[in-house]
Amino acid sequence: MSAFTDDWRPFAGGRKAPAGALSPGGVLGRLRHYKRAVAKRYRIVPPGLLAERLPEGNLHVSTKVDGELWFLVKLSGEVALCAPNGRVLQGLPVVAEAEKLLADAGDLIIAGELFALVKDGRPRVHHVARALSEEERAKTLGFKAFDLVTDGDEDMLPTPYEQRWARLQELLASGRRVAPVTTLEGAVDTALQCWDEWVDAGKCEGLVVRTEQGLVCKVKPQLHIDVVVLGFGERRTASQREIRELIVGLMRDDGSFHVLGTVAGGLTETDKVTWFRRLDPMVVPSSFRMANSEGTLCRFVRPEIVLQVRCSDLIDSDSRDAPLRRMALGFDAETGWTPLGILPIVSMIHPVIEREREDKPVEPAHVGLDQVYAYLPFAGRADKPQERSLPDAEVLERKVWTKMARGTTAVRKYVTIATNKADHDPDHPPYVAWFTDFSATRKEPLKTTIRVASTPDKLQAHVDAWMGKNIKRGWNEA
Repeated sequence: MSAFTDDWRPFAGGRKAPAGALSPGGVLGRLRHYKRAVAKRYRIVPPGLLAERLPEGNLHVSTKVDGELWFLVKLSGEVALCAPNGRVLQGLPVVAEAEKLLADAGDLIIAGELFALVKDGRPRVHHVARALSEEERAKTLGFKAFDLVTDGDEDMLPTPYEQRWARLQELLASGRRVAPVTTLEGAVDTALQCWDEWVDAGKCEGLVVRTEQGLVCKVKPQLHIDVVVLGFGERRTASQREIRELIVGLMRDDGSFHVLGTVAGGLTETDKVTWFRRLDPMVVPSSFRMANSEGTLCRFVRPEIVLQVRCSDLIDSDSRDAPLRRMALGFDAETGWTPLGILPIVSMIHPVIEREREDKPVEPAHVGLDQVYAYLPFAGRADKPQERSLPDAEVLERKVWTKMARGTTAVRKYVTIATNKADHDPDHPPYVAWFTDFSATRKEPLKTTIRVASTPDKLQAHVDAWMGKNIKRGWNEA
């Protein structure tokens, strides 16, 4: 019986286990903890700000390998490559080499990048997916180690990185397929030199810089994505109406549109007014509802405008390591927008609008999903929306209070709702409380807050807390 799993499938002279197969417990928990607590908290530093953002002191400057985060694990004498999603590899050439390198070592967990060599150009993350699915490509897999998670019974993460790095070199320096990631030590000037010689020269996709203070900085060229404007969130002030943010999306292969996210960076206050005047006449019906950052409903428009958006990175999972999912929409010129289903997609980090692309038509070849999939191959790329009939929500309670202030009527209210959908779709919370605060004399007249709850008692606790803070003397129940 294997120390890792019994759910093995033959593969390329070795064996592999699918996602979720790694036996739950200490090892899987450590892998997921590392991804959440360490790998997802890298600071993103634009290349032009390296000299400004990096601290003084000794730095470990490494190449950023374009691959997938995996872990080299030795457990009870067995060696395997394991992914945070529970996939496992054993017996392949890359694992066979690791077994020889770690023959004299005890139990340990090493973090690194699983990558696949290619004949022309540098490795890309999508090459890994092919090597894991096509047996003839499995021999191209390699592993670049960059951190030591555990060594024997000792948790190594609290120790200085310099010590962890020294131990990695001791364990893997003689390897070829399995080796420490290319790293130089030095000051800020070393990082700048590495950028010129490694990244600008096209040898790797970026840098990872570890500091004496325990910070880990990711330095990569920024991404440019062509997106379609799907709608906007509106903001009303005392004197004008403007957009708060733009809803943007990408086209799927079947011609539907997938919500990618919202973007407001790069817009001046004048731009926001101009965009509102342009988009307001383009509004069309939508049976899909989406709240904006003001807490009010977004408005959807005809999908005719293409923008170039810049972002610093993409992610495909949330803080709990669950896949990110957003709505895919269908558009009809007469009936408007229709929700098709919630599907996996990535999220942009620090998006900024750069310019409008009037030269780009709204077609999958120009604004398609593969723009982001080629960079980060997220799970479920080929999934199809599934039609579902979910129960209707039920309003549990609605209360309204008013108060005269400066000759106008201020309003505060709440509505509590049982969604009746949580048993059918985990994306819906069981209960929702919606709080509204309106005062025409404020700079921002309308303020809304949403709270979700798993039980009626927790829902009532949200209501009691809101009332204790907001419903005081002078407020009259309507």
